[in-house]
Amino acid sequence: MGRRKSRVLLRMLSAAVMIGLAVWGGTGKARGETLTVNPECAPMGAEETRAMVERASEEFFGDPDLKAELRGELTQKTENIPAVQFGTAEWDFYVLTHRGKSMRFFMEIIGEPDGNGRYPLYIALHGGGGGPEEQNNDQWIDMAGYYSCAVERGIYVACRGITDTWDLHFQEDSYPLYDRLIEAMVVLYGADPDRVYLLGFSAGGDGVYQIAPRLADRFAAANMSSGHPNGVRLLNLANCPICLQAGIRDYYSEDARRSVRAAEFEGILSGYREQYGFGYEHRVLIHVPEGHNFNDSGKGESRVLKDPARFADPETGEFALAAFLRVLEERTGSNDVGVLSYFLPQEDPAFNAGIAEVVQEQLGLETTEEDTNAVNYVSQFRRNSAPEKIVWDLSTRAGLREKNSFYWLEAGPEANRGVITVFFDRESNTITAEPDAEVNGDFAILFHPALVDVSRPVILKTGTREVTVQINPSEAFLKASMREAGDPGLACVGKILYSEITK
Repeated sequence: MGRRKSRVLLRMLSAAVMIGLAVWGGTGKARGETLTVNPECAPMGAEETRAMVERASEEFFGDPDLKAELRGELTQKTENIPAVQFGTAEWDFYVLTHRGKSMRFFMEIIGEPDGNGRYPLYIALHGGGGGPEEQNNDQWIDMAGYYSCAVERGIYVACRGITDTWDLHFQEDSYPLYDRLIEAMVVLYGADPDRVYLLGFSAGGDGVYQIAPRLADRFAAANMSSGHPNGVRLLNLANCPICLQAGIRDYYSEDARRSVRAAEFEGILSGYREQYGFGYEHRVLIHVPEGHNFNDSGKGESRVLKDPARFADPETGEFALAAFLRVLEERTGSNDVGVLSYFLPQEDPAFNAGIAEVVQEQLGLETTEEDTNAVNYVSQFRRNSAPEKIVWDLSTRAGLREKNSFYWLEAGPEANRGVITVFFDRESNTITAEPDAEVNGDFAILFHPALVDVSRPVILKTGTREVTVQINPSEAFLKASMREAGDPGLACVGKILYSEITK
């Protein structure tokens, strides 16, 4: 069954749910009734539901039509790639073509699969952007081996930006391609959907900033190095750990201030954790005395700020930039911020010493030694595809994404403002939904079989209502959900609209 048919089936199932709700009296709680989801289906116990999910997952992974569909979108090529540093040479690469758009990538399978026959998947994004094709090709070719040297076992994929613009990794057309790429790696090559990692450097770091919060339900963890956030909010990363790395003198420009922007997220992400009471696992590594380039893929430890939040203080940042530029001018005669960011002082230890002195003596910032290897960081995490708590910032979405769900929430693309927070209490089988006043559209709660206990009633709470729901798991809904998400781990057995709970 193709994606078009899957979407039609989902709409039919949604209609059936709404008809069932009308039969049961809509907001039946006010009349002492229980709402039933999928009334055309029979109730199931937990074990029966689990067995149904296992059967559907096996069918999904073994579906010959899906495999043929994915293989039809993948092409392996050997062609000359024009480049500057590497010269025009012949390279083996793949092309994924989906919905009329294409993405090229290098792929390397490293080591043997685990006991379940699965590999972790590392998706790496190159630097460059905003320049000639040949220069971006240089960066892409370099990324083919940049992080892979730290991968002991896994599928390593280095994606080529789909354009040569500054935002080459997060064009709107690229988001469906990342979803489809992950699905292809899982179904055809044995990638573990719960161990998918995103890494990027420079323009690739820009990409991680944008992609990770928009596709957070796909990733187990992410690492951003030397990028700029371009105003993005990371509110959607409650269940997706992230490491942010920057060299302390990597400002790029007086306005951009890449190192300061990265340091600011120490306080922002910690604040989110305090506000919502969970999640937002993160670390921020500000390398001293480095600029744009530093060790995030090799062995050994690097010197970083002990408390990066202090560097984000506006007064500290202003003083630091002026002091760094004085050191640069003393050593090179230049006081240009761009030179400060990209200067490679391997043969000028006095420059490094001067920057370190500014950090430690004039700014009073302590440093420490840390393992800054990006692969080592992300590899310690596994995705939780059915988290008990979700924060969904609707303003940070991928508009062209083919699925409208985010973990076990769903909203149409027209809902693009406000924040939805949901919590599940396992002991009482209760879901509490708290959309803020800015949410500009209806949304649905999806019933994830690994989360809710369908063998007993589910309590749905809002700010003013409490509704009891009987969930009859639908195998048809489950299978269509798997195809829509392209991931059995995100599939659900039914849904209910928030408007039906509150009316």
